[in-house]
Amino acid sequence: MKRFSLYILLLTLLFSSCNQPPVPADHLTILSGISNNQLVFEGNAGARATFSMASKLPWEILDTPGVTYNPSKGEASDRVTITATITDANRSLATREVGNVVFRLNRTRFTGITAVQKPLVTLSKTHIELSSEQNVYTQFTFFSKDRDIEVESEGDIICSELKSVTTEEYSISVAAAKDNLTTTNHTAGNLTFKVAGTALNGKVEAVQQPALFFDRSRITVGGEAGEQISVSVNSSFDFTVSSTSTAIDVKHGAEGMIDITVVETNTTDSERKLGTITVQLTDNPACKVSIDVWQRTALAERTMMFYYLGMSLKSFYDTNLENVEKVVKEEKVGNSRVLVFMQSSNYSGKLFEVLYDKGLGAIVRDQIATYDLPQLYSEQMVGQILQDMTKRAPAKEYGLYIGSHGKGWIPKNSVSTGGSGSSSYSTFSAEHLESIWTPAPGAIMVRHIGDTTSTQIDTTELAGAIRSTGCHFDYIIFDACYMANVEAAYDLRDVTDYILGSACEIISDGMPYKDILPIMASDSPLLERLNSSAKSFVDYYKTHKEGAYISACSAVIDCRELDALAEATKRVNGSLKRIDPNTVQSYDGINLTRNPTHIFFDIEDYVLKSCTDAAAVAAFSEQLGKSVSGLHHTKTFYSAYNNKANPIDYYSGLTTSAPIMLHAMSAYVTEWKECAWYAATH
Repeated sequence: MKRFSLYILLLTLLFSSCNQPPVPADHLTILSGISNNQLVFEGNAGARATFSMASKLPWEILDTPGVTYNPSKGEASDRVTITATITDANRSLATREVGNVVFRLNRTRFTGITAVQKPLVTLSKTHIELSSEQNVYTQFTFFSKDRDIEVESEGDIICSELKSVTTEEYSISVAAAKDNLTTTNHTAGNLTFKVAGTALNGKVEAVQQPALFFDRSRITVGGEAGEQISVSVNSSFDFTVSSTSTAIDVKHGAEGMIDITVVETNTTDSERKLGTITVQLTDNPACKVSIDVWQRTALAERTMMFYYLGMSLKSFYDTNLENVEKVVKEEKVGNSRVLVFMQSSNYSGKLFEVLYDKGLGAIVRDQIATYDLPQLYSEQMVGQILQDMTKRAPAKEYGLYIGSHGKGWIPKNSVSTGGSGSSSYSTFSAEHLESIWTPAPGAIMVRHIGDTTSTQIDTTELAGAIRSTGCHFDYIIFDACYMANVEAAYDLRDVTDYILGSACEIISDGMPYKDILPIMASDSPLLERLNSSAKSFVDYYKTHKEGAYISACSAVIDCRELDALAEATKRVNGSLKRIDPNTVQSYDGINLTRNPTHIFFDIEDYVLKSCTDAAAVAAFSEQLGKSVSGLHHTKTFYSAYNNKANPIDYYSGLTTSAPIMLHAMSAYVTEWKECAWYAATH
């Protein structure tokens, strides 16, 4: 009976200990030696890895297969350093997962760290691409801390002697021993590796390219008769070219190119197949490839032209372009053409069309032109690029998307060209004007100031560049700050019908093209599409950002109504009272110690507060309603100039710099009196 009672007591104690509350996670802290939740070993047997930890309770590390720990257990400590040793070498050609590192405090287990081991040989590539021609060498590099390395080849490949580049880097040159006179990839041979005389598991394939191939599944040519296109044939051998169609003239061009000329204009509303081009090797006619040639309609439904200026926002432009390409790949642009100009460097750029090749299931950037950019941007340079765009893609509707820094109407020659001075008519030094536009410490990047003086163009120059194309643009979308500005829009009123822009700064992410492009490619009326895009832009920042960065303003300006708005403003200017300009809603965070006023103010808030003629105010507001639509904004706007969220208490969507006239010491007063909007309203 006593023995039974003792058994019951032991069960009770065991049950009690099994139901202890878990140890809080903050009782175990990894201090160093663990990166990305991995404990990493080198590839050799006996390799060691060291890490440090802190524990508020006695601890132990449970067994990891093939790994020992010293120490493997201990008392509570603010820091303990543990050396882990792995038993076996990793004889594969890839990093291997060894197992989990499991800690135990009391009866609580802590997991989430994985022990991994690098290979003895780390490859720069998983395979080698060889030319279709024999004896054309390709360099292959790999890395190893072991000096006793051998490389062996098998199959129809030739290898040079192994070279030691650095203490851990090796290289070997590999070539095919035979020509690949086929139209498919061919595995010519393999490389195997030995460390200390023992072969590693796995091989590196040497893949030989085909003798002939195209990097696209079809060729698309322009819609007008006489249009030409050159297409590259990927081949190291001489070839001939022929066509099944009299609708195209095909010639063997220079340096492996095919020159195609369209014979007739495509007057239909859709693309049409013109015929097939066949390319075959001169010395082996059995080796040949064919590709279909299609012709676009002569006049596309719409052309979307993306113009990215400067280099400081390049990474954001790249993301913008990726989103544009996703929309094209998902075939959400309808019968629209998408052309892109983007800089490759400060002094070079390229123009290409974004196409989706269904056969390849991939996006193709079809290059149209390359440019050597001048040291200073000019109206002529921008005009040439826009002319190339409109000539390459004639359409019923033209839309220009400008990704850039922006400062509304502010003239570029008000900024120093390297310390040599400022505008010839400015009363302020270049250094003072630059200081106004200096972001606050810690500010995030926005699309707010020109890259450099060289990449800036005035709105008057942009208007001239568009005018030089001979085309009237249906709309311009400014993915740049401060461009929902009446002075800037007035300069552009004759070259476009609508402008979609922002009254404030735009966070460097820019506009959400994955949302906007399908809207702009739809068949709805243009103003409806622009207003929907304006809403989509602001909604994106409401749902994708937090805190001060929930910041966006949008407006759609009808440029055809700006002359009437100028007349209404002229009447307002006849009955003004003096007010403090900084009581008007502004959209910049300019430090008032650098400049006594802001620069961009809400135009209607200014009129309501300064005009004493009630009838003039009413007429102005009525006309403003005709001139501006698509009004959307967040509760606050972020400015890099004060690095914080600023309230929006009044919003008409359109800005003006007129209030700077109320303070004689404000910058840009002289320049503002020179703009076309001033002349039209005074």
